[in-house]
Amino acid sequence: MPMSKLSSSDLVLFLDFDGPLHPDAVFRTRHGMELRAPGQLFMHAPLLVEILKAFPEVKISLSTSWSRTLGFRRARACLPTELQTRTVSSTWHSRMPRWPLQGYDTATRFEQIGAAVRTAGLTRWVALDDDPLSSWPDTGPEREHLVLCDSVAGLAEPRIQQELTQKLQALR
Repeated sequence: MPMSKLSSSDLVLFLDFDGPLHPDAVFRTRHGMELRAPGQLFMHAPLLVEILKAFPEVKISLSTSWSRTLGFRRARACLPTELQTRTVSSTWHSRMPRWPLQGYDTATRFEQIGAAVRTAGLTRWVALDDDPLSSWPDTGPEREHLVLCDSVAGLAEPRIQQELTQKLQALR
């Protein structure tokens, strides 16, 4: 199944995995993706499922490095079924160059999401990210779209759950 294309009228959540859905301590090993911190992979995903129940129109676009590492389909398959069915795109896709220094690999997550936003003409979007590289601007209209969470606590923080809910409500 090919990735669905986003359209300008969509309400989109750009979703990072490491940080928001589990601690940002994941490594690819010969045995697969491995969390090297207390907890388990995708331990906060049920919280996102619950939040999004109130927003059935939200589509998810993966903004995680997992899409680049595993490919879109395999990265999407790591999510609970309720999130998989909403996941229609990724900021990275297999048609992009595989070699580094050709744009994607050197772009910040902010730049990757910005390119997806511009390409689709999106006006209603939110990014859930722990942004360890601080690539988002400190102020400005783009920053208003970011729900910045802690790299360890992620979506488990009630403050982050509330902020995400409020930003999604405001975009309806």
